[in-house]
Amino acid sequence: MQNNPERTCVVCREKKEKQELFRIAKISEDEYKFDEKQKIQSRAIYICRTHECVKRVSKNKKYSLKMEELLSMAKLLKRQSKDYLNILRAMRNSEHLTFGINMVMEDIEHIHFLIISEDISEKNDRKLILKAKEYNIPYVHYGNKNQLGEIFNKDEVNVIAIKNKKVARGMIE
Repeated sequence: MQNNPERTCVVCREKKEKQELFRIAKISEDEYKFDEKQKIQSRAIYICRTHECVKRVSKNKKYSLKMEELLSMAKLLKRQSKDYLNILRAMRNSEHLTFGINMVMEDIEHIHFLIISEDISEKNDRKLILKAKEYNIPYVHYGNKNQLGEIFNKDEVNVIAIKNKKVARGMIE
């Protein structure tokens, strides 16, 4: 039996496998260091490998991280993330996409993947994530409202949903 230790993100409180999270080691009473290789021998906190959680931990006064640490996490995220904007631009006229909170909520049973803007309001973010979890829909925070809006020639778009299962699987993997 494989033992995959789980940890909880200190920002969003989601439980995930240890290797799916960033480890931030406690160096001293008020100093934390990003532990990329997860080898530093000390107590640590864990955060999700998402722009949203990294951004929120950077504003948290309890975990004072230096700018270099935050930048190295952001660079890792950038390397690991797909370029969803170009993929979505190519699919813009496809019937596989729907956008906007109201349209996404109406079609929620037919959605297989959500792309939520990073600067969405906390209320709408919580609302979408709750629905996504209820229907077991994977989601990612990516880009800002203006970038997502440009895809559809709109000023702002909070969320884009993929309705085709194969297309969603390709974007997730």
